[in-house]
Amino acid sequence: MKRERLDFKIFWVTLVALMLFIILWMVLQTKFFGTFYIEQKSNELSQQMESIYHKYASGVYDLNVKPEEVVSFEQRFYGVTATLYKQGNKIDVYAGGYKAIPAIPVTPSIILNNDYDISIQLDPEPYVQPPLDDKNIRSQPLVPATYVNPYSNRLSDAMSIWLQNSDRFSTLSQTGHVSVTKISSFNADNENMLLAAVKLPNTVNHRGGDAYLIALATLQPVGDAVQVMSRFYMYFYALAAIPILLFAYFLSRTITLPLMQLNKVAKRLAKLDFTAFVRMNRKDEIGQLAGTMNSLALNLQQTMAELQEANMKLLDDIEKEKQLERMRRQFVASVSHELKTPVSLIQGYAEALQDNVANGLKRDKYTAVIIEESERMARLVADLLDLSQLESGRFALQWSTVPLYETVQSVLTKMAPLLHEKSIRPQLIGLDAEELWVRSDRQRLEQVLINLLGNAIRHTPVQGRLEIRIKTEKSSVRVALKNEGTPIPEEDLPYIWDTFYRADHSGSRELGGTGIGLSIVKAILQRHESEYGVFNKEDGVTFYLTLPLLDHN
Repeated sequence: MKRERLDFKIFWVTLVALMLFIILWMVLQTKFFGTFYIEQKSNELSQQMESIYHKYASGVYDLNVKPEEVVSFEQRFYGVTATLYKQGNKIDVYAGGYKAIPAIPVTPSIILNNDYDISIQLDPEPYVQPPLDDKNIRSQPLVPATYVNPYSNRLSDAMSIWLQNSDRFSTLSQTGHVSVTKISSFNADNENMLLAAVKLPNTVNHRGGDAYLIALATLQPVGDAVQVMSRFYMYFYALAAIPILLFAYFLSRTITLPLMQLNKVAKRLAKLDFTAFVRMNRKDEIGQLAGTMNSLALNLQQTMAELQEANMKLLDDIEKEKQLERMRRQFVASVSHELKTPVSLIQGYAEALQDNVANGLKRDKYTAVIIEESERMARLVADLLDLSQLESGRFALQWSTVPLYETVQSVLTKMAPLLHEKSIRPQLIGLDAEELWVRSDRQRLEQVLINLLGNAIRHTPVQGRLEIRIKTEKSSVRVALKNEGTPIPEEDLPYIWDTFYRADHSGSRELGGTGIGLSIVKAILQRHESEYGVFNKEDGVTFYLTLPLLDHN
């Protein structure tokens, strides 16, 4: 399936939209710009005319004088201003505006009309500066007498067309109301004009009848401007095609490049590569999407790490469970071995006694073997019961203040037969004359020391060294038992505290034990919140533990 590219779509959509906008703009400009311009020009002409009217009406300007503001007005609108006097059907128009001669115009242009007789004075007579008085001071500066308005000769044609409507003067019956009329194609040049008229108050009219202020503004410049602008925009838009193409291209790339980068990162995430990150410094929605994707990648990476950790832990737990199962089977075999031998001995010697095979000293020996093996079985059962209680949490320690030195001496006395059997003389280091008191359960503390010391004696060779070192620390006392002998294999060190575990896999009763003693030690020391452990030395093994030290005064 062919892949559709988003950048191509954005490029063409942007290009077509811009071209349609340009075409629409050209059509609107061609069709409606002239109408809009005439509307604006009419409003502006009406406002300017009203301003000039108020100054004539208030006496600031004299009707016989054309001030600079009026000349500027004519130049601004490309037109001419005039004063119109109407008496019956006779109309006199003075386009020069410098000085009106009521009787006879200087250069009259007579236009015959069905309703009116019109005389228009188009050329001004030479003007002489009047003496300055209060009235002239209020007038604007006058233009030179040689000024001739180039649009004066169009006034007669425009007035002829304007007066063809007999209702023109009726619409100007209200003093101060400015009326603007468009006159279209009134001469051979198809020229359009605007004619504005306003009725003057009688206070400024000294000739009788009605007086009007009129202004003629040409619209020919706007037509020429529209044509020139149309041709100009054709070249402009033709040259603008290249920038439009470049703009559309770069706009499409600006949008699609970040999306392509996000797509690459998403593909890496789909392949479970959560190290993929979007490197993008943007504050818009695409930048927010990149930040969200980075957060997603980070969360997935953390979640995957947690899952891997949980998986490794689960594998470790499974391995430990397998190891525990192996130790249980080994324990069953060991317990079976431990129980089988004494049961066999007890059964054999008991049967011999029953058959009166042994007499005298031999009978006493048989009886001693039966008692010894019975005690061994009792200790094994007691250890199993203690371990079961400790692991179930139903076992409570009887806390008290225990003398440490005295307890160690008591344990050594109980273990004296085993020590004597191997000719071991334990070295006591750190036992001072002053007693140390610890918080513990004396019976369980003796059980810990007996198990550790018995384990050390089993692994110490005949006449080997055995050290018991006691050292006080800040708030605790440290007891370490070091025995000379073969070090424990490093791979077995983490597991020797586990139940049923035996570092000696041969099943020897002399060295291996049952795998229960150290588990009991671990459970009791954990109740003490003690630090304990084991490590190898070059010539043996050291077990250590800590006990809370009390200030006994």
